[in-house]
Amino acid sequence: MLRSKKVAGALALTLGLVGCDSFLTGPGVSENPNSAVTVTPNQLFVAMQATQFVQNEGQLARTAAMYVQQLSGTFNQQLAYGSQYQMGEQEFIAWWADIYTGGGLVDLRKIQAAARAANVNDPRLEGMAKVWEAFVMGMAASEWGDIPYREALGDNPAPHLDPQQQVYDDVQKVLDDAIVLLGSSTAPGPGVAESDLVYGANAGRWIRLAYTLKARFYLHTAEKVGQSAYQAALDNAQKGINEAPATLDEAMHGQAAGDFRSRHDNELEKANIWAQFLKARQDMVAGKYMVDLLSARKDPRLAAYFDPASDGVYRGADQFGRTLSQPMSEVDNPTRRAFTFRQPMVTWSENELIKAEALFQLGRNPEALTAVNNVRGKLGLSALAGPVTLAQIMEEKYIALYQNVEAWNDYKRTCLPKLTPGGPSAVYTPAKEIPRRFVYSRTERLNNPNLPLPNNAPANNWNDPNACT
Repeated sequence: MLRSKKVAGALALTLGLVGCDSFLTGPGVSENPNSAVTVTPNQLFVAMQATQFVQNEGQLARTAAMYVQQLSGTFNQQLAYGSQYQMGEQEFIAWWADIYTGGGLVDLRKIQAAARAANVNDPRLEGMAKVWEAFVMGMAASEWGDIPYREALGDNPAPHLDPQQQVYDDVQKVLDDAIVLLGSSTAPGPGVAESDLVYGANAGRWIRLAYTLKARFYLHTAEKVGQSAYQAALDNAQKGINEAPATLDEAMHGQAAGDFRSRHDNELEKANIWAQFLKARQDMVAGKYMVDLLSARKDPRLAAYFDPASDGVYRGADQFGRTLSQPMSEVDNPTRRAFTFRQPMVTWSENELIKAEALFQLGRNPEALTAVNNVRGKLGLSALAGPVTLAQIMEEKYIALYQNVEAWNDYKRTCLPKLTPGGPSAVYTPAKEIPRRFVYSRTERLNNPNLPLPNNAPANNWNDPNACT
């Protein structure tokens, strides 16, 4: 599995301390001038971003995209993982670790502590690290449900699982703190702008991202909490990412100036993780549901997301990974598989469609329709006449969130779009439902008695109460 953590613009960093068992010690003998003895907050910040870009572009994103049938796994691991739902606790070891260990929560807290130090006093760096913490932990809760958080970095070798709802509440407080810090008049310290691979330490964009994340995570609770969560999502989205795409390409690919995007270099080992994976293997192709939907809508993103098959036809494999011996469309080569493509993680389009869903649920249909048509207009699509439906809103969001784990989170909440599950059946009988949570890591489960055995783990998370059948 490809797990490159090198990122465009980053210096080659040696972040580990090198030990020496030799009896020879002293200057020039045991001190390696090429080994980073002291790691700066800026270096940690770059390395953390590299890890989290992989986390949000790698197997977790591939699996989610296959679960919601934007893509289809047709061979090897991707067939087993995404189309046959055979992804067990062994497969999640590395991805679980990246939530917490190097490049995860451990380093994020180190960055925050260093930024608070009296000799540094860099509230902007601390605020950016807090937004990243909220993003990492909020998404982890969305994917796994109950997770260690409050005790995760303490002295307890077996941290308890915090309820998913509590994690969401804690993440909201972290984002509130981040917004205050980012509003400080103190300029970022030396090198901070260069180490921020997304926004270059632009405080305004970080603040708007924080508000969009607050809106996203409030929506994650809405099916359980109700109207107050929709109102909170709307209130925060109204202060969220507000820089609309300037071109059709920006609109189709989530590349507006304020969009939260990864950064990569034009070398294979530093490239976009989707590009790295698809250059090495073609175990996944376009999903039939997505291709058919885009074709029916005459949506320009059909040609933006996929290449036509070798016979010139846009065609996707079904949810079981079946190709019926026909050539299939693959992920778009010129843009989405460019090494330097900046994979979108949170965008203006998502923010507008959060508004649309919240407004719809609050009974404000005309305003919800306006938000949907704002997105459609940037894509050159005709305006919907209205009244808009929830199914229409979630369809727009499903397409906009192509290759983004959040499309799966939306599906689990709303059961939209209406998908027929794949599953591990030799006769292609759909499974009872599409998987609704990731499996806990085997390593964590073996070392932490607070994690349940796989057959005792819940089938769904607190915020996904209704099976999509």
